Amino acid sequence: NSYKKVFDNNQIVKVYEPNNINKKDMNAVIFYTGANSLIPGDIYSNFINALNNYNFSVNVVTNDNSATKELLYETRNEYKDIVPLSHSSGYVTALNTINSQKNIKKAIFLDPVDNSDLLNFNPLKFVNDDSNKFNHLEKILVLNAEKSYKWSFFPKFEIPFIAGFALDLKKLENINPNMVVEKINAENYGHSDVLDSLWSDLMHGTLSKGHDDRSSENLLEYHIWLAEQIYNFVKDEDEEIENKITISGSAP
Repeated sequence: NSYKKVFDNNQIVKVYEPNNINKKDMNAVIFYTGANSLIPGDIYSNFINALNNYNFSVNVVTNDNSATKELLYETRNEYKDIVPLSHSSGYVTALNTINSQKNIKKAIFLDPVDNSDLLNFNPLKFVNDDSNKFNHLEKILVLNAEKSYKWSFFPKFEIPFIAGFALDLKKLENINPNMVVEKINAENYGHSDVLDSLWSDLMHGTLSKGHDDRSSENLLEYHIWLAEQIYNFVKDEDEEIENKITISGSAP
């Protein structure tokens, strides 16, 4: 089931939901896509479908934070919980709205990229760098596709797709000492493998090296694995947060 919501300035949020499930029984994922939420959700359709299969409502927002805040206000009581999910530099867009919502306690970041220095130059940033300070979040899950961060020298020289802009998790933890950070690595996958095959293969052959097995079945397995990690993280909502921990793992 998919439909559209229209907000100020004709900003459109596309919503994808499983059929025949009461909204109160679903968690709503607020999905911030790559390129600072400018990439259309249509090229993430297989990943979104995998999330729907775990009974998530997926709301694909734009980079207009005023429209996203309106969406969050409108849906705050409709679903079991509201959970932000970002890919790549969608992290920067998500940070703004997350910090304005006291009821949002969990978030998931796929290959988070912090390009805020390019978007908003601030000469005082290095004096007082609190740009990654979260006001209300208690727990985050970071899912990294490891091939996005690895250098290769043989058989040919390759630069990682995410080089200098990867979110510094140690710095994030220092800025947010009371926040729980869970990290899981997908060792054999790349930054664009979360996209549908056509776009994922295009990126694999040009800018962003992905898994060597480019079959649709293998990429679908990855999307399902991502959705499963997200489901396991979100469903554990009653766990008491006592100490900050880092958990590492790998994809199948």
